[in-house]
Amino acid sequence: MRFKHAILAIAISPVLVLFFCGCVSTPHGNLVTISGPNWHVQQGQALWTPKKGAPQFGGDIVIATQDGSSFVEFSKTPLTMVTAQLDRKHWQLRFPQMGKAYQGRRPAPSRTIWLYLAAALAGERLPNSLHFEQEGNGNWRLENVKTGEILEGFVSS
Repeated sequence: MRFKHAILAIAISPVLVLFFCGCVSTPHGNLVTISGPNWHVQQGQALWTPKKGAPQFGGDIVIATQDGSSFVEFSKTPLTMVTAQLDRKHWQLRFPQMGKAYQGRRPAPSRTIWLYLAAALAGERLPNSLHFEQEGNGNWRLENVKTGEILEGFVSS
C-alpha cells in the first residue's frame, strides 16, 4: 500500500508544482501600456555607468513618452537590464536581472537617473543632483553628480 502512495505522490508532484508555481504573477505590473497613436517612441544606443568607478554597460535603449507618462528600457540582447516607468501619479523601476523592483508615488526619487531620462530629453527641469548635456549631433549625457551614475548615448528622433 505504501508503494502505491509513493508512486501516486511522485506522479502528482510535477502537476502540483506547475499548478502552484506557473500561475504566480509579479506584484509589479506595468504602469503604462505603450499602444496607440499618441506615443512618441525613440530608439538608440547607450552606455551606463551605475556608480563612480564601476564598469560601463553598453546596450540598446527605447524611450516612449505620452502626455506625462514615460517608459524607458535598457537592454543587452536578449536581456532587459533596466525598465523605468512613470505615469501621472506613480513611478516604477525594475532591474530584472537582479530580481529587484521599486515603485512609489511621484515625485520620483533622484538617486537614479533612469526615472528622469525622458524628462531630460524633453528639456524639463531636473532635480539639482542631476546634470544633463545635449550636443548638437544628437548625443546626450545624464549624470547624477552625487552618486557618479552616468548614462550617455543617442536616440532617433
